[in-house]
Amino acid sequence: MEKFEAIVSRLDKVKGSGDSVRACCPVHGSKGQTLSITAKGGGYIVAHCFSCGAGGPELVKALGLPLALLFPDDDYTPPTVNREMRRKNIEDGLTLQAPPKSEPTLAEYRARLKAKERAKGYELKAEQAEEEAPPISHPALDPFKAQFRQALEQSPALRSELVDSHWDGVADRVRRKERRIADTAAAFSELEPAPEPTAEAWLMAQK
Repeated sequence: MEKFEAIVSRLDKVKGSGDSVRACCPVHGSKGQTLSITAKGGGYIVAHCFSCGAGGPELVKALGLPLALLFPDDDYTPPTVNREMRRKNIEDGLTLQAPPKSEPTLAEYRARLKAKERAKGYELKAEQAEEEAPPISHPALDPFKAQFRQALEQSPALRSELVDSHWDGVADRVRRKERRIADTAAAFSELEPAPEPTAEAWLMAQK
């Protein structure tokens, strides 16, 4: 209950007692008690705002508290951000940047909803993992600013992946150049040196 009380103690207009209370939502600054927060069995804490829809992760973020407070001590491990997650986040970011269709199919509608959920979840994981995204001023991002400026500003994963790809491309070009130089040097080393011209051969060439 210590974690539960640590969260509840920072809320305004708390109503109720025990392991379930209502309070004002700090995420959107509600005046009424729209936030419900409950301590579940096993050490989990669940929160939900009936006005803005915020959950536990948004709540602890708004209060400046660690995400670990919502989970039991023995089961919680900090999330990791791998390359596959970054790739999916880029796809989701580009999907969300495209204007929604006036009459989308059911599959398109569901894909957009899933993209929103994954993008939101990835941002929380990236923040918890303390991933440092490159600044928007990085030269690798210049060609993308005009078309994807909002996505670049809001998505650490998108910026990181584009910069990583940029440096991967630079490294590939350097490796290809080094291989060409090495191949050229090897080809010349295999050639037999031309014999030194003799005086007689030189005189014959002058005639």
